[in-house]
Amino acid sequence: MSLIIPGVEIRVIRELVPRPLGATGVLGIVGPTEVDRAAKPLQAMGSLQEFREAYGAASIMALPEVRQAFAAGLNQVVVANLPPDQVVAARVEENVQVNGSPGKIEFQARAGGAWGNDLSVRVVSRSADVVEVQVFTKGSAQPVETIRNLASKKDQDRYFVNVVNTESAFVRATLKTVAAPDAQVVPDNSNPSAPPKPLTGGQDALPAAYATALARLETFPDVDMVTASHRYGETNATQIYADIISHCERMSKIARNRMGFGQTIPTEDGAPNMEVTLRMASRLVSERFVFVAPHNYMGSVIGMIAGQRYFDSPTFKTLGGVSSLSFDFTDPQLEALIKGGVCAVDEVPRKGIACVKGITTDAGQINVTRVADRAVRHVQNIAQDYIGLLNTEAHRLALKQRITEAFTRMEKEGAIVPSTDGQSPAFAVSVESTPDDFAAGVVRIDTAVRPVRAIDYIYATIKVQAF
Repeated sequence: MSLIIPGVEIRVIRELVPRPLGATGVLGIVGPTEVDRAAKPLQAMGSLQEFREAYGAASIMALPEVRQAFAAGLNQVVVANLPPDQVVAARVEENVQVNGSPGKIEFQARAGGAWGNDLSVRVVSRSADVVEVQVFTKGSAQPVETIRNLASKKDQDRYFVNVVNTESAFVRATLKTVAAPDAQVVPDNSNPSAPPKPLTGGQDALPAAYATALARLETFPDVDMVTASHRYGETNATQIYADIISHCERMSKIARNRMGFGQTIPTEDGAPNMEVTLRMASRLVSERFVFVAPHNYMGSVIGMIAGQRYFDSPTFKTLGGVSSLSFDFTDPQLEALIKGGVCAVDEVPRKGIACVKGITTDAGQINVTRVADRAVRHVQNIAQDYIGLLNTEAHRLALKQRITEAFTRMEKEGAIVPSTDGQSPAFAVSVESTPDDFAAGVVRIDTAVRPVRAIDYIYATIKVQAF
């Protein structure tokens, strides 16, 4: 309002300050978990311990990629778990004597999914009143979990069925035979060297359930890496990964750019099936998808990429938390994989176990896509604060300056660079509004960035002069 009495009127105009972007290296993963949180809001977890507390200890086995990724440098993980009614838990029955009569104890994996088929259980009677429960994983000669000094009588404090249900990280136990409160339940097996009984029947959810869970990740904008944990063969695995690509491409249209990850299917001896691997990669071609071989190293690749600066190349970078290879590729196999757009993991001289070439399935460099995605997020993050402001030259200039500042920071970081001949700048920004745009309330932003590229090949020429 205008002053009547002589004086000073001051208006404070707050300058728009763009909100900082979230950290890169946030993984969104879909898979089975012990604790069902499908009906609760998604949350980002910054450590393996936080993940364990939220989803249960068995989830570390059900989603092994999370453990691998954190060991290799992952920043945060967001889990969209599959509902329990979409998966089947592995189980096995153990013969027991209940007060001298035949009975059964059923052991069931604490989380549904095919991962439970890798478990086996052995119950041993150490004496008439003392029982021991041992849990093994596939290929392990020694138990990964041993619960000792358990009571065989139901009315005792450490009755073994109750203790297994509260202390085991892998299985739950159920007495299938109804018995009196003071009943004594004694396993038939008293031989500690007898082979453990494998759990069977565990099944992963159908690809459609994975697609539904992927849709939940759309509500968490900070996610920039996406994958799924499963034990499927070629057909279903390819479908799940195709859905991940569709998810990433759909999110890129609303400036929530993210990159998908998958891996080749497992084999009994750990050696990847080259034909299947190359065929899957050829059906999953995208600048937004990374396909890893051999199996069981995808989590480490994700963690390594997440721990880097977004513009660093994964090529020849060592994988953290990995001490051995399940398979050593030959040079002809590596050449075939790289030509097929596969991100191969192998032993690299002076680097240890590392990513041989950090590429997407369309043979593009991973870091180039990540730089472009970062630029998109910068523009979206800045531009949304100008929605609703007046379409004036001052506001258009301010919008251009903010974007220029963000891209200048990217150039100083080394994420974008001028052309090698110095003729083209690292970026260009234009903010305009034509008369028709002005009438419709439209402002157009045109930008160009030149992402830095990795040095993948060096060709040297040596001239030898004889004197």
